[in-house]
This record gives sequence, C-alpha cells and structure tokens, in this order.
Amino acid sequence: MKRLSHILLFALLLGSALSYASSSGTSTTASATAEPGKGAVFFFRVAEKVDEFLLKGLDTTYIALPEYRWSATLTSGGTGIHATYTTWADAGTPIVLSSQTTPSLDLGFNIGYRGYGGGYSWDVLNAYTTNWNLSLGSVVVGIEFLRNVSTNLTGQFAVNGVKDTNLPTLNKGEIRIVNTSLSAWYALNAAHYSHNAAIKQGYIQKRTAGSLLLSLGYMSSEMNILDSAKYIRDENMSILFDGVTGMITRQVALGIGYGINYTPNGGKVLLHAAANMQVVCYSVNHVSYMPPKGVYLPGEPQYMLRPASPVHVTGNMRAAVSWEINPWVNLSAWAQANNLRFTSKSGDMSTLSISNWYWQAHLNIGVRFGASKKHRRQVLGEPEQAATPAETKQKSRLPQWVTDYFFSSMQ
Repeated sequence: MKRLSHILLFALLLGSALSYASSSGTSTTASATAEPGKGAVFFFRVAEKVDEFLLKGLDTTYIALPEYRWSATLTSGGTGIHATYTTWADAGTPIVLSSQTTPSLDLGFNIGYRGYGGGYSWDVLNAYTTNWNLSLGSVVVGIEFLRNVSTNLTGQFAVNGVKDTNLPTLNKGEIRIVNTSLSAWYALNAAHYSHNAAIKQGYIQKRTAGSLLLSLGYMSSEMNILDSAKYIRDENMSILFDGVTGMITRQVALGIGYGINYTPNGGKVLLHAAANMQVVCYSVNHVSYMPPKGVYLPGEPQYMLRPASPVHVTGNMRAAVSWEINPWVNLSAWAQANNLRFTSKSGDMSTLSISNWYWQAHLNIGVRFGASKKHRRQVLGEPEQAATPAETKQKSRLPQWVTDYFFSSMQ
C-alpha cells in the first residue's frame, strides 16, 4: 500500500502540472484585456533578467531556453555495481571475488525552475540503502556529486580463474559497498554546446555542436564485510582474507574528454554522448583487519597500500536522448558509467587488485508550465516579435487527436 500511495502521489502531482499548463493558454487571452498588477510586472522583469543572465555569452542560434520556465518531472531508473577484488595466495594463484548487485528500480519526482530544482526518489525494490545524485552548474562549468550505498550484492569466489565450490558464496547483506564521486567539469565551447540540454533539459540545443571537456574529480570506493564471523569460521576464507574486515580506496583524477550534442531537426530530438579519459594522479587504499587471537592491538589496526604505478588511466562515459514533444512535454533518458581501479604490489608480487564499475540509467517524463513568452510580453508591455523562418520551420504538430484530447485549450 505504501508503494501504491507513492505512485498515486506521482500521478496527482503530474496531473496538477498538466492542468496548470493547460489553463495557462486560456489565461493568456484573459490577461490581455486586464491591467497587469505591479507584482506581476515585478516578477516578470526579474525573470527576464534571470533569462538574460542564463543566455549571456551564448550563441542563441545554437542554444535557447525552453518556452516555459517551470518544470515537473516524473523519473524512474536503476543503479548497479559490478566490483571485482583479487588477492594472491602466492605469485601464481589469484583468488577473485566477483560481486554484482541484483536489479534495482527507483521512482522519483522533481520540480525545478530553468533546470534547477530538487526532488525525491523511492527505492521500489529495496535494492540499495542510499542513492544520492546531484548536479549543479552553468553552461560553462558544472559540479556533479553521487553517492550510492548498497548491501544488495551477490557473488562467487574463483581460484586461478576457476570457480571454487569449496568456498562459500557471497549472499545479500554480507558486504556493503559505498561509492562516492565529486567531479567538476569545464566546457571549452560553451557558447555552442550545452551539457545541461542533454542531461537536465534546462536548455534547448537547436543546432549540432560539440566541445572539449576538462574535469577534476574525487572518487572513493569502500567495501566492508558485514558478516565477519562467517569468514573467520571458514578456514579457507580466513586464509583468503587474512582477517580483513574492510578497505577503502581514494583517488583524485584530472581528465579531458569530448561531448557532442547531435540534433537533426532544430532541437526537437537530441542525441548526446560524452567520454572522459581521466588520469589518476593520487591513489591510496586503507585496509582494516581483525588481529589474530591472542594478539592485543588497541583500536582497529589498519595498513595502507600504495598503487603499483604512480598514475594510471581510467574514465567515465555518458549517453542521453531527449525528445521535445511540444513546448510543454518532453521525454528523456540518460545513462552513465564510472570505473574505479586500483592495483598494488609488494616487490614483484601483486597483492591487491580492484575494479569497481558503477552505472545508473534513468527515464524521465517532464511537463513544463508557467507563463508563455506571449503572455510575458503583454504583461511587460513589449511588442510581439514575429517568428523567424527558422523558428517557424521548427514548429511541429502532434496528431490531431492528441492535441484535441490533451492540449485543446493551448491551441
């Protein structure tokens, strides 16, 4: 019943936004004959100044703002982790723990103004403990933060590449993985290319453009064994883990990449792809462990592992597609994947190798609403601007039955 109430809440809020958007078309005609109040004039003048700021330095033949400022979005998506940990019993015997999360699904609702806003999501399948995803930025620079905590991992051990049935399998609730990343990016061709248009639909990419992307990132991946007793009781596992109860890897990286926004029809449909090559210039791994019986060590002992190489290359990838059905409704989908790798050696012998892939994918249905450009000009007493041939060409109509049923008051 709780999940059903969440879905009903989504439907109610989305329906309210559609109703508000539908009524805005009829209210425009009425407001044309009524004298606008001072409050409305002040609000629209401030909003126009905000739009001028958002478009400052941009080539408006490539990038534009949506017709309506406010947006309500229904989102659904999933996240996943595939993490591999390799240790060596001796120089020629790698022992590998391969773990992955079971399927996840979340539903969320966001409300925003010009692409900036907030929302909340519910984990429908109880697949993870915490999942934060936050992005802020202008057309030139941006900051992205993500944090995912999951105990929903299963896996199998392999010795020298062969699955070993003598070793216990990894079940849900036995380990916890926490992935955190904070990255800042800078677009060198921000006048023509909008990262925001592809990911958050805060802008409209009207013409195809690409840009080099510079980035600075911090990444960490923490693994904790929650059921330590299981591994201590098993003789094979106690040899494998040697009392290890957890480890955390921290890295700092500099990156360069390229993003492209391809639109074949003036922004109606947008295809986006971006790849970022990152050079990890700082990396360290802290391992915590339980001391052998009879040995007293105050606190929780730790030791630090340094990487086998001072720098190494990793990367992340992102893809998105959006469809501007009309000025009020848009559909979008996006996915991204990050990889954290760490390898350490003791002399000529490898001691630990980690490969942690974290991915997420989302599907969004958005509704924009608020006052139209025509209504704003009427309130501010500005003359109506004639549509350019290019703008006229970009307008497209939905099938008549769709416009009659959903947007009859807007036509």
